[in-house]
Amino acid sequence: MNAQDAFERSLKKTLEPYEVPYNSADWAQLEARMDLPNKVAQRGSLGLYALLFAGAVAVGTTAYLLASDPLERDPRSSSNEITVPEQLDQVIVEDDKTALDQQVDQVKDLTVVVGSETMIDASMARARSGEQGTPNPETPPVTSPTLNEDRSSAASIRASISEGCPGTAVTFAVENMPEEGIYLWNFGDGSFSNQSRPSHVFSKAGTFEVMLSHSSIGGSTVQNKPAADRIVIHEIPEASFKFLKQEYDNTVPSVHFENRSHGAVSYHWDFGDGHTSTIAHPDHIFKAAGDHTVVLTVTNTKGCTDRSERTIHIEDGYNLLAIKTFSPNGDGVDDLFIPDALKSLGVRFKLSIHDPRTGLLVYETSDPQRPWNGRIGNKGELCSAGEYVWMVEMKDGEKLGGTYNGTLGLLR
Repeated sequence: MNAQDAFERSLKKTLEPYEVPYNSADWAQLEARMDLPNKVAQRGSLGLYALLFAGAVAVGTTAYLLASDPLERDPRSSSNEITVPEQLDQVIVEDDKTALDQQVDQVKDLTVVVGSETMIDASMARARSGEQGTPNPETPPVTSPTLNEDRSSAASIRASISEGCPGTAVTFAVENMPEEGIYLWNFGDGSFSNQSRPSHVFSKAGTFEVMLSHSSIGGSTVQNKPAADRIVIHEIPEASFKFLKQEYDNTVPSVHFENRSHGAVSYHWDFGDGHTSTIAHPDHIFKAAGDHTVVLTVTNTKGCTDRSERTIHIEDGYNLLAIKTFSPNGDGVDDLFIPDALKSLGVRFKLSIHDPRTGLLVYETSDPQRPWNGRIGNKGELCSAGEYVWMVEMKDGEKLGGTYNGTLGLLR
């Protein structure tokens, strides 16, 4: 509706009930007064047009923004309605004698639906504009990215073990990853490898996350993948010991070993002379003179081990103080044989003497007061001159060395 036409109709309606005699002067004055509200109404019309234009621009911009990002909208999501009322107040032009009431029809509410996940497609846009048509065959359908990844085809890293001790070699294998390309392994301990199936030795305790970076040929794709499990390397125990020689009269000269290890629950000693022990603090008798390397190996609850070794020098070997030869001829000098240590140790034992030429047992005793006199069974005929083999078995265990043996020359 034109604002000027509305004004004219309103004026006409007001003047229709009145009849006055014609007066040219009055009519000229009336026309002059009518020109003033026309000018004011024209200004009001221009303001109205400006407001309507601005509203149209706002509505068009909102619809464009909503339709420009269809991929991130979801018509199923809940929506929030924003009502934008636009209403123009009445424009009133007053004169000294004439009042013009003009009211512009209220602009209908414009409802814009804005949702957190709203999708506007081409068909909805045509419905709003009133267009009818078919979808553009050149426009590909909008599809959502596939979220359900086939786990069986995903690359994975497997380690030969997930926990161990320092010095343990761990082998890594990759599943569902191409052999070609560039491999870069980061073992988490400052070490790296470019092999496809590496084996790595962790030398220190700790928890390590192993990462693999794989670059395809040409570098078009890069995959970064952690191992399925972190590698746990346990602490090792600390092996340490010291020794003390014990040489006293009427005792077997031995060496006492003091265990100073930490974090261990089991021990294994190797004395370097063919004898071993699992006692924490053992005593050992070295029967042969010379240098002996003693090795202590300790183990903790995780199965991790450590070792320590030291060398001990034995000045004189020990063989129960047994003489090398005897002459049972009745002259009172070396007529009898028994290792001298057995006379004073006060331990249980068994002494046996054999003829190596025939393998015959010529004498046996467990009494330190009954030495061998050179006869078979100490009662029969005299044994012939020559070399015989003797052996003593201790009955009191490892502390005294177990078994001793040697050779004895019988002189006539």
